[in-house]
Amino acid sequence: MSEVRTILLTHQSPERVERMLRYWDRITPRGTAFVAFGGSKNDFNRISHPHRALIDSARLKTRDHQREKQSYAPVFQAAWEWLKSQDCHYVHFIEYDHVPLVEDFHQRMISFVENEKCDLAGFHVAQIDASSNAHYLNHIADPSFLEFWERISIRSDKHVVLTMFGSGSFWTKEAFEAVTTLHEEIPMYLELFQPTAAHHLGFRVRSFREQNRFVRNLGDLSLQLDSMRKQGAWSAHPVKTLWNL
Repeated sequence: MSEVRTILLTHQSPERVERMLRYWDRITPRGTAFVAFGGSKNDFNRISHPHRALIDSARLKTRDHQREKQSYAPVFQAAWEWLKSQDCHYVHFIEYDHVPLVEDFHQRMISFVENEKCDLAGFHVAQIDASSNAHYLNHIADPSFLEFWERISIRSDKHVVLTMFGSGSFWTKEAFEAVTTLHEEIPMYLELFQPTAAHHLGFRVRSFREQNRFVRNLGDLSLQLDSMRKQGAWSAHPVKTLWNL
């Protein structure tokens, strides 16, 4: 039984979803993958993968993600309905354009979280409270933001705010459940909500550190994958055109 269950978030055509799943077959058994689909209902109905859900939520389908405070809560909640009966220890969330470059991707992530003794590992994790981070300043303009963490936190410092890049994250199942079932109450951008919630619920959050340089927010790294592998990359983001072939 695989230790990991993978949530693949995509909105692409059924043909491209199938190409993505075939690529992932080298990483993990197909039965351990869940497709969270943010595209049209017609396309969703044409996807043959049995473990899937249509995510038709305005909280996911934002246009200006940061200012509209895009949330992956609907994605996580839909996946949890499947995950809660799965016999696994880890949950891996990843967007369609965040591509693994090594076949032992999950083994490397498991080794990392075990060595770090953490419950959530992600990319570009940082503490941003008392900083000039634009996302942080946007959120603290609403007094209910810090009040929320004061109410739910088990930490002595209830004002810690973390950020984590949203394209991929690796969780213990316990931490994933706790964050997924926490009612958000007010809109929060996913890159702040996920790591900050995990921290204040008592879980240890760590950054993948040297792997951060292969995960970016803009561009298309499709033509750089071989070079990145040679540099030691486990994965790359964004890779926009791989499933078009």
